Amino acid sequence: MMKLRYKRLKNDTESELLDLLGVSDTETLSMQCGNLYRLLYKDNNIGKLKIANSIWMDDDMNGAPIVFKEDFVKNAAENFYASSHSVDFASEETRKAMSDWVSANTNGTLSPKIEIDTSEQILSILNTVYFYDQWINRFDKSKTAEDAFYLSDGGNVKCDFLNQSFMSMDFTKGEGFTRAGLQLKNAGQMIFILPDNGISPYELLSSPDKMKDTFEGGKNFYGEVLWKIPKFSFGSDLSLNDVLKSLGVSSAFMPNADFTGITDSMAFITDVHQETHIAIDENGVEASAFTQINCCGAAPPEGRADMILDRPFIYGIKEQNGSLLFVGVCENPAEG
Repeated sequence: MMKLRYKRLKNDTESELLDLLGVSDTETLSMQCGNLYRLLYKDNNIGKLKIANSIWMDDDMNGAPIVFKEDFVKNAAENFYASSHSVDFASEETRKAMSDWVSANTNGTLSPKIEIDTSEQILSILNTVYFYDQWINRFDKSKTAEDAFYLSDGGNVKCDFLNQSFMSMDFTKGEGFTRAGLQLKNAGQMIFILPDNGISPYELLSSPDKMKDTFEGGKNFYGEVLWKIPKFSFGSDLSLNDVLKSLGVSSAFMPNADFTGITDSMAFITDVHQETHIAIDENGVEASAFTQINCCGAAPPEGRADMILDRPFIYGIKEQNGSLLFVGVCENPAEG
């Protein structure tokens, strides 16, 4: 989503997003995004990974005409597969249409309440990611059993746990964690990271280097893995403004931001908002997200890993090419 926005920025606004995204020029960025979209997109009888973008434009702000540049709309369609919509942000029908678009592109898992500044908003960019896949080795429902999940505050909640064991599986021991993954039928996997006792999941995600080590570092082993995973289904609702500013993106939020790649009218970002949903059960995993940007061979066994996820843990969904699609922390599986 930030890549679509970045493609049409200029000067300081552009350079800040350039640093954030780690790319050198917009042409390479567009090519990479198009290639990634085509590589990741899946829609078959087993599972789905659907990425959708849309731009919603209002050509009138309090009587002042707004002209959006043709190159911006063309680039959004060709490189980001974005649909374009001409709307009146003062109309309640626009909010409903945007919410319906998100719902349709996330298989009904998200139906957000769209926030619009009706007096000054001229553009909204929506992005959705919907993922569903099945475990290669499904969990036996007869082995699902209720047990306690221990919360970080010392309390506990009751929830259903999926149970399964493998006599030979890869797992990793790192500094403060154990990591293992369950394979999905479309060649991806869901990663689970269990912090050692006394270590918070957030300690393992407290910096880019720690996060990289948590998902990629450690010593690899091959042996027995015992799985006990809570069934869960929950979502999050976040404003990403402060996160982006902490990562060095500030000019885009200022009234003097340079968005002349989009329109010659004055424009700046007012809000970056994201909602997510994830659920796992005996059959597989379903996850979705929407973001809105408003502008105003067998080796000998080497031990055993007990992936007893009965306390807060980290999860991630990784695609075949290694891309992390979703990362989260399960603090309380009983919260819907």
